[in-house]
Amino acid sequence: MSETQDANNYIRMRGGISTHLKQSYVVMKNEIVKFTRGKKMLLFTALIFLVLILLTAVPYLLGDGLTDNATELAASYSSFVALIVLLFATLFASTSLVSEFEERTALILFTRPVKKSSILLGKLAASMVIGIAFLAFYYVFTSVVSLAVAGSVDSTMLTSFGLAVLYLFCMVGIALLISSVMKKGSTATIITFVMSLLIFSIISTLLGAYDVENWWLPDVASGAIYDVFGFTFAGIPAATVDLARTSGVFVAWGLVTTLIAYFLFKKRSF
Repeated sequence: MSETQDANNYIRMRGGISTHLKQSYVVMKNEIVKFTRGKKMLLFTALIFLVLILLTAVPYLLGDGLTDNATELAASYSSFVALIVLLFATLFASTSLVSEFEERTALILFTRPVKKSSILLGKLAASMVIGIAFLAFYYVFTSVVSLAVAGSVDSTMLTSFGLAVLYLFCMVGIALLISSVMKKGSTATIITFVMSLLIFSIISTLLGAYDVENWWLPDVASGAIYDVFGFTFAGIPAATVDLARTSGVFVAWGLVTTLIAYFLFKKRSF
Protein backbone atom coordinates (compact mmCIF):
# COMPACT_ATOMS: atom_id res chain seq x y z
CA MET A 1 0.00 0.00 0.00
CA SER A 2 2.81 2.39 0.90
CA GLU A 3 4.56 1.61 -2.37
CA THR A 4 1.41 2.59 -4.28
CA GLN A 5 1.15 5.84 -2.33
CA ASP A 6 4.83 6.60 -2.96
CA ALA A 7 4.30 5.97 -6.68
CA ASN A 8 1.26 8.28 -6.76
CA ASN A 9 3.16 10.99 -4.88
CA TYR A 10 6.04 10.68 -7.33
CA ILE A 11 3.69 11.01 -10.30
CA ARG A 12 2.01 14.08 -8.77
CA MET A 13 5.40 15.61 -8.02
CA ARG A 14 6.55 15.10 -11.60
CA GLY A 15 3.29 16.51 -12.90
CA GLY A 16 3.62 19.52 -10.60
CA ILE A 17 7.17 20.23 -11.74
CA SER A 18 6.18 19.82 -15.38
CA THR A 19 3.26 22.24 -14.97
CA HIS A 20 5.46 24.70 -13.10
CA LEU A 21 8.08 24.67 -15.89
CA LYS A 22 5.42 25.03 -18.59
CA GLN A 23 3.91 28.02 -16.80
CA SER A 24 7.35 29.57 -16.39
CA TYR A 25 8.03 29.05 -20.09
CA VAL A 26 4.77 30.77 -21.05
CA VAL A 27 5.55 33.71 -18.75
CA MET A 28 9.08 33.91 -20.17
CA LYS A 29 7.81 33.89 -23.75
CA ASN A 30 5.22 36.59 -23.04
CA GLU A 31 7.81 38.69 -21.24
CA ILE A 32 10.24 38.43 -24.15
CA VAL A 33 7.49 39.48 -26.55
CA LYS A 34 6.68 42.45 -24.31
CA PHE A 35 10.35 43.42 -24.16
CA THR A 36 10.91 43.18 -27.91
CA ARG A 37 7.83 45.27 -28.71
CA GLY A 38 8.63 48.01 -26.23
CA LYS A 39 10.54 51.25 -26.75
CA LYS A 40 13.10 50.18 -24.16
CA MET A 41 14.37 47.51 -26.53
CA LEU A 42 14.92 50.05 -29.30
CA LEU A 43 16.60 52.42 -26.86
CA PHE A 44 18.93 49.78 -25.46
CA THR A 45 19.77 48.39 -28.91
CA ALA A 46 20.62 51.90 -30.11
CA LEU A 47 22.79 52.36 -27.02
CA ILE A 48 24.73 49.15 -27.72
CA PHE A 49 25.35 50.18 -31.32
CA LEU A 50 26.40 53.66 -30.21
CA VAL A 51 28.94 52.26 -27.75
CA LEU A 52 30.38 49.88 -30.35
CA ILE A 53 30.53 52.56 -33.04
CA LEU A 54 32.28 55.00 -30.70
CA LEU A 55 34.79 52.41 -29.50
CA THR A 56 35.57 51.47 -33.08
CA ALA A 57 35.49 54.85 -34.84
CA VAL A 58 36.94 57.32 -32.33
CA PRO A 59 40.47 55.81 -32.33
CA TYR A 60 40.59 56.36 -36.10
CA LEU A 61 39.11 59.85 -35.93
CA LEU A 62 41.35 61.12 -33.13
CA GLY A 63 44.41 58.90 -33.34
CA ASP A 64 46.19 56.17 -35.27
CA GLY A 65 43.34 53.70 -35.07
CA LEU A 66 42.66 50.60 -33.00
CA THR A 67 45.57 48.69 -31.54
CA ASP A 68 46.79 45.57 -33.30
CA ASN A 69 47.24 43.86 -29.93
CA ALA A 70 44.32 41.43 -29.57
CA THR A 71 44.47 41.44 -25.76
CA GLU A 72 44.54 45.22 -25.48
CA LEU A 73 41.71 45.55 -27.99
CA ALA A 74 39.50 43.03 -26.19
CA ALA A 75 40.23 44.69 -22.86
CA SER A 76 39.22 48.12 -24.17
CA TYR A 77 35.86 46.84 -25.40
CA SER A 78 35.20 44.75 -22.28
CA SER A 79 35.77 47.75 -20.01
CA PHE A 80 32.21 48.92 -20.78
CA VAL A 81 30.48 45.56 -20.30
CA ALA A 82 29.73 46.00 -16.58
CA LEU A 83 28.02 49.33 -17.25
CA ILE A 84 26.01 47.79 -20.09
CA VAL A 85 24.83 44.99 -17.79
CA LEU A 86 23.86 47.53 -15.14
CA LEU A 87 21.83 49.53 -17.67
CA PHE A 88 20.12 46.38 -18.93
CA ALA A 89 19.05 45.37 -15.42
CA THR A 90 17.84 48.93 -14.82
CA LEU A 91 15.78 49.18 -18.00
CA PHE A 92 14.29 45.68 -18.09
CA ALA A 93 14.50 43.61 -14.90
CA SER A 94 13.79 46.46 -12.47
CA THR A 95 10.23 46.89 -13.77
CA SER A 96 9.58 43.21 -14.41
CA LEU A 97 7.59 42.41 -11.26
CA VAL A 98 6.22 45.80 -10.30
CA SER A 99 4.67 46.19 -13.77
CA GLU A 100 2.26 43.34 -12.99
CA PHE A 101 0.74 45.50 -10.26
CA GLU A 102 1.22 48.95 -11.76
CA GLU A 103 -0.33 48.00 -15.10
CA ARG A 104 -2.95 45.86 -13.34
CA THR A 105 -2.10 42.77 -15.38
CA ALA A 106 -1.92 40.98 -12.04
CA LEU A 107 -5.71 41.09 -11.88
CA ILE A 108 -5.84 38.83 -14.92
CA LEU A 109 -2.74 36.77 -14.27
CA PHE A 110 -3.21 35.95 -10.60
CA THR A 111 -6.83 34.81 -10.95
CA ARG A 112 -5.58 31.95 -13.10
CA PRO A 113 -3.86 28.88 -11.62
CA VAL A 114 -0.38 30.30 -12.14
CA LYS A 115 2.03 30.15 -9.23
CA LYS A 116 3.96 33.25 -8.34
CA SER A 117 7.10 31.15 -8.39
CA SER A 118 6.38 30.39 -12.07
CA ILE A 119 5.91 34.09 -12.75
CA LEU A 120 9.18 35.01 -11.05
CA LEU A 121 11.11 32.21 -12.74
CA GLY A 122 9.68 33.14 -16.13
CA LYS A 123 10.58 36.79 -15.74
CA LEU A 124 14.06 35.91 -14.51
CA ALA A 125 14.55 33.61 -17.50
CA ALA A 126 13.30 36.27 -19.93
CA SER A 127 15.74 38.85 -18.60
CA MET A 128 18.61 36.35 -18.75
CA VAL A 129 17.80 35.22 -22.30
CA ILE A 130 17.62 38.75 -23.69
CA GLY A 131 20.59 39.94 -21.66
CA ILE A 132 22.77 37.03 -22.79
CA ALA A 133 21.73 37.69 -26.40
CA PHE A 134 22.93 41.30 -26.12
CA LEU A 135 26.18 40.23 -24.45
CA ALA A 136 26.78 37.58 -27.11
CA PHE A 137 26.29 40.17 -29.85
CA TYR A 138 28.68 42.56 -28.08
CA TYR A 139 31.42 39.95 -27.74
CA VAL A 140 30.92 38.61 -31.28
CA PHE A 141 31.24 42.14 -32.65
CA THR A 142 34.41 42.61 -30.60
CA SER A 143 35.78 39.32 -31.94
CA VAL A 144 35.08 40.34 -35.53
CA VAL A 145 36.84 43.68 -35.02
CA SER A 146 39.75 41.89 -33.35
CA LEU A 147 40.09 39.49 -36.28
CA ALA A 148 39.97 42.34 -38.77
CA VAL A 149 42.42 44.61 -36.96
CA ALA A 150 44.69 42.32 -34.93
CA GLY A 151 44.36 39.16 -36.99
CA SER A 152 43.36 37.07 -33.97
CA VAL A 153 41.01 36.87 -31.00
CA ASP A 154 42.20 36.64 -27.42
CA SER A 155 40.83 33.38 -25.98
CA THR A 156 40.34 35.13 -22.64
CA MET A 157 37.25 36.72 -24.16
CA LEU A 158 35.36 33.50 -23.40
CA THR A 159 36.25 33.85 -19.73
CA SER A 160 35.24 37.50 -19.76
CA PHE A 161 31.95 36.60 -21.43
CA GLY A 162 31.25 33.93 -18.80
CA LEU A 163 31.88 36.42 -16.00
CA ALA A 164 29.63 38.94 -17.75
CA VAL A 165 26.79 36.39 -17.86
CA LEU A 166 27.20 35.65 -14.15
CA TYR A 167 27.27 39.38 -13.39
CA LEU A 168 24.07 39.70 -15.41
CA PHE A 169 22.45 37.08 -13.17
CA CYS A 170 23.66 39.01 -10.12
CA MET A 171 22.26 42.33 -11.32
CA VAL A 172 18.96 40.84 -12.52
CA GLY A 173 18.49 39.30 -9.07
CA ILE A 174 19.10 42.66 -7.38
CA ALA A 175 16.72 44.38 -9.81
CA LEU A 176 13.99 41.78 -9.19
CA LEU A 177 14.38 42.24 -5.44
CA ILE A 178 13.85 45.98 -5.76
CA SER A 179 10.99 45.43 -8.20
CA SER A 180 9.25 43.06 -5.79
CA VAL A 181 8.67 45.79 -3.19
CA MET A 182 8.16 48.93 -5.28
CA LYS A 183 4.78 50.36 -6.27
CA LYS A 184 5.96 52.28 -9.32
CA GLY A 185 8.14 51.09 -12.17
CA SER A 186 9.85 54.47 -12.44
CA THR A 187 10.81 54.32 -8.77
CA ALA A 188 12.17 50.78 -9.15
CA THR A 189 14.24 51.88 -12.13
CA ILE A 190 15.76 54.84 -10.31
CA ILE A 191 16.53 52.88 -7.15
CA THR A 192 18.10 50.03 -9.12
CA PHE A 193 20.35 52.44 -10.99
CA VAL A 194 21.33 54.45 -7.93
CA MET A 195 21.87 51.36 -5.80
CA SER A 196 24.04 49.65 -8.40
CA LEU A 197 26.05 52.62 -9.60
CA LEU A 198 26.29 54.82 -6.51
CA ILE A 199 25.46 53.06 -3.23
CA PHE A 200 27.58 49.97 -3.87
CA SER A 201 30.43 52.22 -5.01
CA ILE A 202 30.23 54.34 -1.86
CA ILE A 203 30.18 51.26 0.37
CA SER A 204 33.13 49.65 -1.40
CA THR A 205 35.13 52.89 -1.26
CA LEU A 206 34.48 53.36 2.46
CA LEU A 207 35.37 49.75 3.22
CA GLY A 208 38.56 50.05 1.19
CA ALA A 209 39.51 53.26 2.96
CA TYR A 210 39.41 51.42 6.31
CA ASP A 211 41.18 48.33 4.97
CA VAL A 212 38.04 46.21 5.17
CA GLU A 213 37.56 43.48 2.57
CA ASN A 214 35.17 44.60 -0.17
CA TRP A 215 35.66 41.86 -2.78
CA TRP A 216 32.17 40.50 -2.01
CA LEU A 217 30.43 43.59 -3.40
CA PRO A 218 29.07 43.31 -6.96
CA ASP A 219 30.69 46.50 -8.25
CA VAL A 220 34.13 45.39 -7.06
CA ALA A 221 33.73 41.87 -8.42
CA SER A 222 32.52 43.22 -11.80
CA GLY A 223 36.00 44.61 -12.42
CA ALA A 224 37.08 41.05 -13.17
CA ILE A 225 35.27 41.22 -16.52
CA TYR A 226 38.05 43.61 -17.62
CA ASP A 227 40.87 42.61 -15.27
CA VAL A 228 40.80 39.01 -16.49
CA PHE A 229 42.79 40.16 -19.55
CA GLY A 230 45.65 41.21 -17.28
CA PHE A 231 46.18 44.34 -19.34
CA THR A 232 48.11 47.26 -17.89
CA PHE A 233 46.45 50.62 -18.59
CA ALA A 234 48.23 53.96 -18.05
CA GLY A 235 50.88 52.17 -16.01
CA ILE A 236 48.28 50.69 -13.64
CA PRO A 237 48.38 46.89 -13.67
CA ALA A 238 45.13 44.94 -13.73
CA ALA A 239 43.99 43.42 -10.46
CA THR A 240 44.59 39.72 -9.93
CA VAL A 241 41.39 37.83 -10.67
CA ASP A 242 40.24 34.89 -8.57
CA LEU A 243 37.78 33.30 -10.98
CA ALA A 244 36.24 30.91 -8.45
CA ARG A 245 35.69 33.62 -5.84
CA THR A 246 34.38 36.16 -8.35
CA SER A 247 31.99 33.64 -9.87
CA GLY A 248 30.83 32.69 -6.38
CA VAL A 249 30.13 36.34 -5.54
CA PHE A 250 27.96 36.78 -8.62
CA VAL A 251 26.06 33.52 -8.12
CA ALA A 252 25.53 34.17 -4.40
CA TRP A 253 24.15 37.66 -4.97
CA GLY A 254 21.92 36.41 -7.78
CA LEU A 255 20.52 33.46 -5.82
CA VAL A 256 20.01 35.25 -2.51
CA THR A 257 18.36 38.33 -4.00
CA THR A 258 16.13 36.22 -6.25
CA LEU A 259 15.00 34.07 -3.31
CA ILE A 260 14.25 37.15 -1.20
CA ALA A 261 12.39 38.67 -4.15
CA TYR A 262 10.30 35.50 -4.42
CA PHE A 263 9.24 35.51 -0.76
CA LEU A 264 8.40 39.23 -0.88
CA PHE A 265 6.55 38.83 -4.17
CA LYS A 266 4.66 35.80 -2.86
CA LYS A 267 3.34 37.74 0.14
CA ARG A 268 2.38 40.76 -1.89
CA SER A 269 -1.30 41.22 -2.68
CA PHE A 270 -2.76 43.33 -5.45
